[in-house]
Amino acid sequence: MARSGRNTTRSEARVVLLGMRCAFTAPVLEALLERPGVDLQAVVLPSPPAPARPAHGDPLLDLASRHDVPIHEVGTRSRLNAPELRAALEAIVPDLVVVACFPWRVPGWLRSLPTCGCVNLHPSLLPDGRGPEPVFWTFRWGLAETGVTIHVVDAGFDTGPIVAQRRYAIPDDATLESVERTLAQLGARLLIDTLPALLTRSAGASPQGSGLARPAPMPGPDDLVVPTSWSASHAARFIQAVTPTYGPLAILVQATGQRLAIGAVIEGDDDARIAEPVCLSGLEAHIRFTPGVLRCQLHTPSQPLLIHRTRRNHPDR
Repeated sequence: MARSGRNTTRSEARVVLLGMRCAFTAPVLEALLERPGVDLQAVVLPSPPAPARPAHGDPLLDLASRHDVPIHEVGTRSRLNAPELRAALEAIVPDLVVVACFPWRVPGWLRSLPTCGCVNLHPSLLPDGRGPEPVFWTFRWGLAETGVTIHVVDAGFDTGPIVAQRRYAIPDDATLESVERTLAQLGARLLIDTLPALLTRSAGASPQGSGLARPAPMPGPDDLVVPTSWSASHAARFIQAVTPTYGPLAILVQATGQRLAIGAVIEGDDDARIAEPVCLSGLEAHIRFTPGVLRCQLHTPSQPLLIHRTRRNHPDR
């Protein structure tokens, strides 16, 4: 659907936002709406499947609607090239296109449309963590810090020249969702800080280096299994961070080959030692890691362990 936009003057920068109904897009939308001198002319979103539509309003659409910003919902990636969408966006003559958690490749005509460029906000310190799920992999890799990157959108995925970055030290009690929210807020502030240079075309952009550039794809079933070759503290942090989003995880006890479904972490101590790979007392387990011991509650046997691809709404690129 689309709504008619506001009148604007050319003294205001015309911006188009590409995003999703998610915690990463919302702060960027809010920041652009609040920024003086910026006129957000359109928001482009993937259309949700019918069962996924909110029954009592959509916060992202409601926010845009209150500011009379046109919304363009796109059913499939091929519809990005639909004549009606292209005509609507070309009529805006945008100064800038901002991408924040958009699931599909931005077509060439749309990348070249804005006079001041097309940039993407990405929740990792590129070139490391290219892909749709960098926050998950931040915990999987056991990183102590991550960050957000603004980069020029090119023909690849998260490969364009870097305009700006901001680092973030991950708290010990962080979850996947809390880090995503924080990075979205940092990214929105970084975008607003960088806007003057982007809109005057004075922002420098450096090619991504040849350093660490691990991919961050959607996690599969094996990525939700914790091996005992990790340290106990790494395992504890990963389980606590990821379980609220992905559900109960499994630990692979490599000394025995068994898999244990974990309900909750009690403690991960890298200095602790036990002789056996696993010590059980009812539903409480002490599991030997490398180094350390993880103390945890096993998942209730009456509730079967579900190792699934994802519950997160990221359409296929």
